[in-house]
Amino acid sequence: MVKHLKGRRGAGRIVAALVVMVGLGACNQVGEERGPYAGGVSYPWQDRLDPPGPNPYANGRQYAWQGVRAASVLGPQAVPGGDNYLSDVTYTSATNSWGPIEKDRSNGEQGAGDGRPLTLNGQTYTKGLGVHAHSELVYTLTTPCTAFTASVGVDDEVGSRGSVIFQVYGDGRLLYDSGRLTGASPTQAVQVDLSGVGTLRLVVTDGGDNIDYDHADWADAKVSCAPPPPPSTTSFLSDLGTLAASNGWGPFEKDRSNGEQLSGDGRPLTLNGQTYTKGLGVHAHSSLRYALGGNCTAFTASVGVDDEVGSRGSVIFQVYTDGTLAYQSPLLTGASPTQAVQVDVSGKQELRLVVTDGGDNIDYDHADWADAKVTCGAADTTPPAAPTALSATGSTGGITLDWNDNSENDLAGYRVLRSASAQGPFTVLTPQLLSSSFYTDTAAPQGTVSYYQVVAVDKSGNVSAPATANAARPSTTARPRLELENLDRVPFPDRLVFSRIGSLAAPPSNGVHDVSTVRVRNTGTGPLQITDLPVTGPWVLEPRPTLPVEVPAGGFLDVRLRFRAETTQINSGTLTVVSNDPDAPSRVVQLAGLWQIESENNKEPLLTTIVRNGFGYQTVFPSNINQNGRVAPQGDEVISAYWQRADAAQPVTVYQLAAYHTQGSTATLRWHAKGSSTLNTIMTHAGVDGQTVLPRLNGSNNLAAATFTPTPTFGFKVDGEWSDPVLNQQSDDLNNGCTQPCGQHLRFFAVKDRNGQSIPDTYLLGMDYSGINYDYNDNVYLIRNIRPAPILIDTGTAAGAQLTDPEGNVWFSDRDKNNYPLFTPTNAINEPATASTVDIRGTENDALYRTYRGNVGSTTPRSISYTIPLNDGTYQVKLHFADLAWNVPGKRVFDVMAEGQVMVSGLDIVARAGGGNTALVVPLDVRVTGGALNLTLTASVDYPSIAGIEILR
Repeated sequence: MVKHLKGRRGAGRIVAALVVMVGLGACNQVGEERGPYAGGVSYPWQDRLDPPGPNPYANGRQYAWQGVRAASVLGPQAVPGGDNYLSDVTYTSATNSWGPIEKDRSNGEQGAGDGRPLTLNGQTYTKGLGVHAHSELVYTLTTPCTAFTASVGVDDEVGSRGSVIFQVYGDGRLLYDSGRLTGASPTQAVQVDLSGVGTLRLVVTDGGDNIDYDHADWADAKVSCAPPPPPSTTSFLSDLGTLAASNGWGPFEKDRSNGEQLSGDGRPLTLNGQTYTKGLGVHAHSSLRYALGGNCTAFTASVGVDDEVGSRGSVIFQVYTDGTLAYQSPLLTGASPTQAVQVDVSGKQELRLVVTDGGDNIDYDHADWADAKVTCGAADTTPPAAPTALSATGSTGGITLDWNDNSENDLAGYRVLRSASAQGPFTVLTPQLLSSSFYTDTAAPQGTVSYYQVVAVDKSGNVSAPATANAARPSTTARPRLELENLDRVPFPDRLVFSRIGSLAAPPSNGVHDVSTVRVRNTGTGPLQITDLPVTGPWVLEPRPTLPVEVPAGGFLDVRLRFRAETTQINSGTLTVVSNDPDAPSRVVQLAGLWQIESENNKEPLLTTIVRNGFGYQTVFPSNINQNGRVAPQGDEVISAYWQRADAAQPVTVYQLAAYHTQGSTATLRWHAKGSSTLNTIMTHAGVDGQTVLPRLNGSNNLAAATFTPTPTFGFKVDGEWSDPVLNQQSDDLNNGCTQPCGQHLRFFAVKDRNGQSIPDTYLLGMDYSGINYDYNDNVYLIRNIRPAPILIDTGTAAGAQLTDPEGNVWFSDRDKNNYPLFTPTNAINEPATASTVDIRGTENDALYRTYRGNVGSTTPRSISYTIPLNDGTYQVKLHFADLAWNVPGKRVFDVMAEGQVMVSGLDIVARAGGGNTALVVPLDVRVTGGALNLTLTASVDYPSIAGIEILR
C-alpha cells in the first residue's frame, strides 16, 4: 500500500481512459489529424474493409461510423436523484457520419477522443454527447423512466456554419423535433416525457442541405429514472444498484476490497483473517445510497478496516435511514475487532451508508461493509385515499389550503402541487412531505388563479389520487395585462387571414372572408387603457373605436377589420394595439390577405401561397407540386394513407383553411375505418364560399371547423377522393403521365410554425379533384391530434385482399386492387395458391403467416424486392416469416437487405423460429432515403419467403 498522492490520482484517471478507448476498438487513427475542411485534405477514421476515399464533404461522400451493438441497461445510476447522464451509459446501438460519437466532448474530427469541450453559444458543458449529422443513438430503458432533458445546438467549434435538426423518438414515435438549427441559432432546451417508453432514440439529421460542419451537441443529455425497490427477499447490497455513490479513492467495489483506482482491482474482502464472499469495499470518505421503497425491515453487515492495509487506517461507519442517523460505529483501525451492524429499516424509503476518515486523513482508509444485506417483504402497492374536504382561500399574504386528516397507519405525509392551469403541468411546492393537513402558499402569484393538487403518500411511496382546489391571490398593486385572441382560431392568436375577389365597386357574389376580428382581453387586475390602434396595409377598422378605450379587469374589446385590396395578390400589414400594459405596451397583430382579380379561371392562389403567405405556416412545399397523382413525398409531405389519434383520449379537430374549386359547389370531408367503405361526415362547407380562405359551414355563418372521434385507424375522403390512393380512380393520372404508384389526390404535410418549428401531431391536408390540374388547393384543411398509422402489408395474397388480425388491425395485400404490385419481379406468385389452414405456432395471427411471397421462378439471382413509398427518416420495420414448405433447417436460406445494406445474412426461418409452421418476427431499424423503403430478399438455397411487412411510425 502506497500513501495516496494527488499526482497518482491523475495518473489513474489517464489509465482508465486508455482502457475504455482500447475496449471500443475505434482508435484506427493515423498521424495528426487536419481539419476536413482545410485544403480539401482529410484523414477519415475507419472501421471498414473498403479503402479510405476522398474528403467526405466533397461529392456528398461520407465515412459513416457504426457503433458496436450492446445491451444498454439504462436505469438509476450512481448519480443523485436517479439522473443518468447518457455519456456515462452504454448505448444499445449508434451511428455517426464523421468519426465516432464522442462522450463529454464535441464531435471534433475523425479520431476517437479528438473533440473539444462541448460549447454552445459561449457556454461550456462538462457532460454530453458530441455527434455529427447524420447520427443516431439508441438506449434501452430497463426501468421506468420519466424524462429526457438536454441542451442542443451546433457546437461553437464550427462558428455560424452547419445546419441540423435534433429529434427524439420513444418506441418509434417522434416526441421532439428542434426544427432547423445552425451555428448562429440559440441553444434549445429539450424536455421530453418518457413515461411508458422502453426504447429511446436520439437522431440528428443534416437540416436538408448537406453534412458540412454539422457538429451537433446533446449537452447535459440525461434521463431521469425511478429507482427500483429491492426484491421481496434478503438481498446483498452488492447485487443491487445504487441510487447515488461517491468514494474517496477510485470506484467502490462489489464483493472485493477497495483496492486502488481502477474498477475491479480490489482483493477478497478480509476482516481480522475472515474472508467474505459478499459485500462492499469502499474508501473514506464514501457515501452509498440505496432505494428501499418502504418495503424492507432490516439492514445487517460486518464492518471494519480491510486486512490489506494491516493495522493502519482509521474510519467511522454510519448508517442513515431517510436522512436520520440510525447507527454509528466507534473509531475503527486496522487493528480493531470486526463490528456487527443491525439496523431496523421498517417503512424507510432510503438507506445511506457512510464512511468517514476518523478525523485524521484518508490514508489507508480501506473500509469493508462485509455481508451487507437488506431483508424485504412483499411490496405495498396500495395507495392511500385521496385527501378530503380540500379548500383554498386567497388573501394578500398567500393562498391557504386546508383538508381533513387521512387515517392510514402507514401515512408518510402530504405533497402539495400548484399550476397556472387546471390541466397542468403542476409543480411540487413541498419536496419534504407535510405532516400536517394545512399549508399556506406564500409564493402564489398575485392577481391570478392558482390551481392546486394535494396527494397523500404512504411509507412505501404510494401516492393517492389528487384532491383539487383553486383560488386567486388578490393583487396588492393593480396591473393590467393585454392578451390577444383570434376569433377565427387559426392560424395564431396574433395573425388574421383574409381574402376577397375583384373590385370594391363591383365585387362578385362569391362568399369571401374579408372581415375578421381580434379580441383584446384584459387578464390583469387593473383597468387596461387602449390609446391607439394604428393599421398598415389595405385594411380598415370597421367600426373604428373611439379612443382611448378602457377595458376593465376580466373584460375584452373586439376589434374588427375589413380587407380592401383591389390590385395586389399577396398583401401584408399590421394592427398595433397600444395600451398601458406595463409588460407589453405595444402588441402587433399580423394581417395577411389574398386577392384575386376574378373567381376561378386559374386566378386562384397556389397552395404554397395560401399556407405560407396567408396563414404564415412555414411548411415546405416543392416548387412544382404537380406529379399527376404520383405517390412520392415532396417537401414536408408525409406519405400516409391511414391515420390514428395521437392522444387517444382526445378528439380530432379540423379547420378548413381554404376552398378553391368550382364556385357554388360544396365540398364534404368524411372519415372511414381502415378496411371499411362506410363513410362518416365530418363537415361540409357552404357552396357560396367555393373561392375563399376560411369558408363557412354549409347553412351557417360559423367557419368550417369540427371535431370527431374516429376508430383507432382511419382514412379520409373529400368528395370523391380518398386518402388511400389505391381507392382512387387512376386512369386520369396515368393518361396525364403519372408513373405508378398513382392515385395520390389527397396530400398531407407536416405543419411548421412561423419559426419553422414542427407543430406536434398537426398536419395540412391538400386535396385535388383527379385529372384536372393537380394543384392541391381545391380544399385545404388543418387537422390536429393525428399521427400516421403503421403500414401493414400481408404478402402473398390476391390483389386487393385484406386481413383483420385478432387485435383489429387491418392488413392489405402487397398487390393492390388495381393489380399494382409493391414487389418485383411482378410475376412472383402467391404461395400457396390457396391459403394454408395449418396451425401456426408462436402467434395468434395465424392467417398472416399462411400466405407468403418469394417464388420468382427462373429469375437469377433468386431475389424479390419491395419498394414502399415512405418519407425519409428512421423506422422500425418488422418482417414476418413462417416456413410452410420445410420443417428442417438448411432448406431455405436467404439474405435480407434494406436500403442497400445487408441487415440479416443467411436467414434460415426454420432454424431461427425453431421449426416449420412457426411464426418468426425480425425487427430492423432502417434509415429510409429517397422517398421509399427498399427491401430485397436474395436466396442462396431455394427461394426467399416473406409473410408480412410492418412499418411502425
